[in-house]
Amino acid sequence: MQKLLVKKIYLNWVLRIAVGLVFVLSAVLKYLSIDSFDMYVYEHGLFGYEITESLTRCLVAAELCLGIFLIMGVFPRFTKYTMLAFLVAFTTYLLLQPYLFDMDGENCHCFGDFFSLGRWQSVLKNIVLIALAIPINPALPWHFRWPKTGFATAAVLSLAAVFSLITPSYIDQALYGKEVTIDGSLFRTTMLETEGGETFLQGRQIVCFYSTACGYCRKSAKKVHIAMRQADIPSDKVRIVFWHTDKSKPISLFFEKAKVPELEHITIDAETFLNITNGVMPLIAFVNDGTVAECHKYIELNEKQMKNFLTEK
Repeated sequence: MQKLLVKKIYLNWVLRIAVGLVFVLSAVLKYLSIDSFDMYVYEHGLFGYEITESLTRCLVAAELCLGIFLIMGVFPRFTKYTMLAFLVAFTTYLLLQPYLFDMDGENCHCFGDFFSLGRWQSVLKNIVLIALAIPINPALPWHFRWPKTGFATAAVLSLAAVFSLITPSYIDQALYGKEVTIDGSLFRTTMLETEGGETFLQGRQIVCFYSTACGYCRKSAKKVHIAMRQADIPSDKVRIVFWHTDKSKPISLFFEKAKVPELEHITIDAETFLNITNGVMPLIAFVNDGTVAECHKYIELNEKQMKNFLTEK
């Protein structure tokens, strides 16, 4: 009888640590690729980018706290059933995803960009975690001495960490302002001298400066595409200036990798590109009749800024 009791205690601890570590790992890996996770949530079209950045960081903090609480025994009953609620909610979302959202489902970002799990793989993972979590006995042979203090401290530290180590774009913007500019005179001259460049100077335009080999430029293209869809911005209002790095590969490959439709674009030589952007890429310029009104880094760009500029009279 005593041996059976000891086995149950050990099994309970193994389950507790295993499930808790998965939640901690999920939170850490999501956070290490938070830009991609932000984009994944943003693509659903439910929230603006600023709200999305806050929600993703709150979710990371919640997963991290739940994992630590389960392992350490902080409010074990509350932690267990909150974890189960999270897993059931995530699983329900995954099952309904193709009917509610236009998502590819190749990576559900359960573990960020580090382990790519498809929709059904994520569902299976959640079912396994639910099966492991249900037998966990919340009652511990010992009690955490300061549960409320531990709960509050972990929650505050987790939130402070996720919002300060990799700050949301709106905090960066508030603290440091807009630091990117372009050479407007050289931009106008280059557009006039480049075939097809004249249209980049007509009316209000959003002009994106990308390298075809830049991963961040592909992320920017994806974000701009989602923002266009969110704000009903027509494709003829957004154009791209490319620095075409690898001439052996067609530019269409850039759009394929970014998983966005092609937009009107031109290419210029690398030296001119870098002189216009002052060496910064990706860079998004708001252009009004050839005059550069604003410049943005892709990470702090949002659909409201784009819509307001294009509709301003």
